[in-house]
Amino acid sequence: MLSLLPKRHRRLLFVAIILVIAALLIPSEDKAVKASQRQNIDLSAKASNTQQATPIAAPNTSEPSLEKLQLTETPRVATPQVQENKTQPVAPAEAFADTPVAVTSAEQQEVKPEQSSEIAKTSDQPSPLTQAGSAADNSVKVSDAAELIAQLQQGKELNLGVRYPLQLTIEPQQAPEEPENFYTLKRQTVKSGDSMALIFSRVGLSARTLYDIDQLGGEARKLRTVHPGDTLDFYLDEQDRLMELHYPQSKFQTLIIERDEQDRFAVKVDTQELEVRTNFAQGTINSSFWNAGISAQLSQGQIMALAAIFGWDIDFALDIRKNDSFMVLFEEHFVDGQFAGNGDIIAAEFINQGDVFRAVRHKDGNYYTPEGRPMRKAFLRAPVNFKYISSNFNPRRLHPVTGRVRAHNGIDYAAKVGTPVQAAGDGRVTKSGYSKYNGNYIFIQHSSAYVTKYLHLHKRYVKTGQRVKQGKKIGTVGATGRVTGPHLHYEFLVHGVHKNPRTVKLPTSTPLKGKQKDIFMPIAKVRIKQLDNTKRVLLAMN
Repeated sequence: MLSLLPKRHRRLLFVAIILVIAALLIPSEDKAVKASQRQNIDLSAKASNTQQATPIAAPNTSEPSLEKLQLTETPRVATPQVQENKTQPVAPAEAFADTPVAVTSAEQQEVKPEQSSEIAKTSDQPSPLTQAGSAADNSVKVSDAAELIAQLQQGKELNLGVRYPLQLTIEPQQAPEEPENFYTLKRQTVKSGDSMALIFSRVGLSARTLYDIDQLGGEARKLRTVHPGDTLDFYLDEQDRLMELHYPQSKFQTLIIERDEQDRFAVKVDTQELEVRTNFAQGTINSSFWNAGISAQLSQGQIMALAAIFGWDIDFALDIRKNDSFMVLFEEHFVDGQFAGNGDIIAAEFINQGDVFRAVRHKDGNYYTPEGRPMRKAFLRAPVNFKYISSNFNPRRLHPVTGRVRAHNGIDYAAKVGTPVQAAGDGRVTKSGYSKYNGNYIFIQHSSAYVTKYLHLHKRYVKTGQRVKQGKKIGTVGATGRVTGPHLHYEFLVHGVHKNPRTVKLPTSTPLKGKQKDIFMPIAKVRIKQLDNTKRVLLAMN
């Protein structure tokens, strides 16, 4: 039959059939909205129907039609039983969201047309439960916070996906205030002739306070040896009591005396972290050793230290020649990246008239040759830093004052008045006094074989019977006694016989042995290699 219709008509017929089928299968928007409303109402009223279940007739086994289900499913929410039990607590709708709703034929038959209209009206108005659990709102007013907390205390459950206000009472916590201490700083600079008692008196502190500090012992005893130019910082409270005393001993170390909570003094040393670096200096002598050291940018202390290291083998007043040279490796100290001063010389080389002398510092603070022999001999070659020798050792010298030939049993070292004079070696002072011809003089006994004498001193700093160490300052150069100018007359006696201090063979000290030598030798090898590498680099640069 379709073949009898034209081709164009057949196409229109197929389109019409498809539209009819689609209209039958796809529900309209109104029906879909009503179905969703019925489902929401069923879920919200499910708790009431479940809790207030009443005996009903036996279900009809016959399956109800679709029209009956549409008419009876919605009115089932607002039954008289639900309205009567409205005051009873209702569980949240979300708690039963996954539970299937049971619909019985008996319930469907109990709903009357009059009730359906009332239910339709009430279903349009949202219930309080629906407002609290609405997923679209997802928030709760702050005014309902107290009510929600009360419900939670009664055992109610929170709805999933709903934000609840939380009432928090935060009390501001204040950290305990520490009392601020304001101290008055009084800085004192040590002057020549000052003592700690005099300094404390100037600050206004009692002798009792000084006594309590001195009784601390240990590091506190360093206050006994303050020097002119040192600074002392006194921190006093409102009652002018000493609370803190600061004594800077170096750029990175400070002695601190402080009063504790028990009103007692305590001592400590504040040491900043020190960074040690290695540097080098090299010089060639053209006019004098001192000028060469200054040209090499060595400090005065480093120049004196270098002369002390090699002073046992080299007479820096008479043995130095032009083109003599030296190389020094020394430490530099830094605090927080800032230069804080020079450290010790760790290795050095001195070439004098072609002879090479090398010294390496050991952990004990002494210097040794690379083979472990001590640089320090039993005696200093010269006990004073002099400008020149005004009179040599001469058994038949013509005396400049009397004009007679008289043996000059020592060496006269010309120097300025006040130049320090050192003990030539360890020993005991046998005489310290004054005479018409010798002026101020000191005699020192070194063991049973050696005696040294120091004449025409300006001042004496040791007493008879006192023991001294090599290098200790025992006096200063002067012009006392029968002299023509300031100088030090120095004599050296061996078993009571005068010897020339410049040429006498000096006894040596004990070399390193055993474990100490095993520790020193690797150190010396590294230091000597550093010297050699530095010399090669400087030679290549020139």
